[in-house]
Amino acid sequence: MWPAVRRVLLLLPCAAAGQGLWAQVVNIEGRRFLNDTLPWQGYVNFRFNVAENGQRAMNLGLNGAVQYIDGRDRWFFVNDLAFSQVEANEFLNTGFQHLRYNYRADSLWTGEAFAQAQYNKPLKLDLRLTLGAGPRFTALNSEKMRVNLGTALMLERETITNGPVLVEGRNSTYVAATLKFSALASLTAVVYYQPKIFDASDHRIALEGGLLINVTKRLTLENRLNLLKDSAPPDGVNQLTYSWNNLFGYRF
Repeated sequence: MWPAVRRVLLLLPCAAAGQGLWAQVVNIEGRRFLNDTLPWQGYVNFRFNVAENGQRAMNLGLNGAVQYIDGRDRWFFVNDLAFSQVEANEFLNTGFQHLRYNYRADSLWTGEAFAQAQYNKPLKLDLRLTLGAGPRFTALNSEKMRVNLGTALMLERETITNGPVLVEGRNSTYVAATLKFSALASLTAVVYYQPKIFDASDHRIALEGGLLINVTKRLTLENRLNLLKDSAPPDGVNQLTYSWNNLFGYRF
């Protein structure tokens, strides 16, 4: 990758001050690829889940990701589309698109820059556009266990249903751990803390745990549990929400 382009990607998200993620924290850690040796990797998942956001919701979705590695450079794209039915109401759409670039400085430190578009009608999020950048540190990387820590500054522009357009800044700090039981199963746990810049009373704390089972070399079964505590959600949305996802996947 050209050095000038790399510098622009890393510095542009930090050039402005930031917006509030009221509704949802997108966990990218649980969607990363553990294999760092193949230049191209990808997967597609189908899911069904039940969520509690003040009302009981049913969700059907399709997501996938593609990763490309070239030396120290890594590109990672995630796409997620879903349809939700809240109680007996009509189906509502949710989803996000996430593009991330990594530059691996050495075995411990990685620089990251990302852009994201997100919407979640059940949680009154019409559209959120995010730019961010920051370092990632590998605290442990063994055959059975991997632990990573990271932090980033984010600039967000958010439109809430029947609400104002907000442009604010947040910090996003996380700890992620992956435990590989065997070639058949692995467990991932991630904790995010995302306070508003200069106002830590406005913050979000998210926890996700996921169990991945390799049914065959290509087919996977995955269970994810998400918990989110948002100190300043939109009117009518609970501060504490959860979701449980069952995913059936194909890896290539």
